[in-house]
Amino acid sequence: MKKVFAIARKEFASFFRSWTGVLTGVMFFLITGIFFVMLVLSYAKISMDPRGAGFSSFPDLSQTHYIFGSFFLNVNVILLFLVPLLTMRSFAEEKKHETLELLFTYPLSDLEIVAGKLLGLIWFFEILLVPLAGYFLVFHLLGGEVDWGPVLSGFLGFWVLGVAYLAAGVFISTLTKSSVMSAMGTFGLLVIFWMMDLAPMAGGGGWPLLISAMSPLKHFRNLTYGILDLRDLVYFGFFFFYFLFLSLRSIETRNWKNV
Repeated sequence: MKKVFAIARKEFASFFRSWTGVLTGVMFFLITGIFFVMLVLSYAKISMDPRGAGFSSFPDLSQTHYIFGSFFLNVNVILLFLVPLLTMRSFAEEKKHETLELLFTYPLSDLEIVAGKLLGLIWFFEILLVPLAGYFLVFHLLGGEVDWGPVLSGFLGFWVLGVAYLAAGVFISTLTKSSVMSAMGTFGLLVIFWMMDLAPMAGGGGWPLLISAMSPLKHFRNLTYGILDLRDLVYFGFFFFYFLFLSLRSIETRNWKNV
């Protein structure tokens, strides 16, 4: 584990030595902050005239579901852009500068290398989530009514969705030497997962429903509603380890040249 943590610390620190970490952090804070303020102001406006907004009565409108549920359901779109920026350099940059081969000469297993890089990405992603917790705390201190169960469930959902996407992004990064191609490939893959959730709109039948059931957003949505179902967590666990497995198989292809 010491070797994994050593690689993770190196990967984590790299975000503070380049424009990638600083720029993505600033943009994430700015966009999520603006969106949260807009939801709070929108709720305040509706509370003054609920019938004008299409609600029969104001008590029917829950602060938790309107503000926090909407917040988590919509900010997942940011991950489509954030994750490619975070993962594009993890292996692609190492391949480009031919430092990956040097890393392979160290007494490290492939699993330790992939796990270390992925753990460093997760640490940085978790740093980005700190202001989200701050938004909720400020809202609570200002007198807002918060049902902490759905909020914490939504927060957990956003975390597991982000971690799962990071695993997919690392896999794409192992396939190329170009950071740009890695980012574009990861973005394309995540968009496909996002569109899978829209499959039922194409018509009824078993296939659209099956495709939708395989979408990360379907399982993420349950968590934003405060539904803590073990099946959703198992799905994200499988998603994460599946792409971890693919990443290991991908970097093992270096040995094929010697066969």
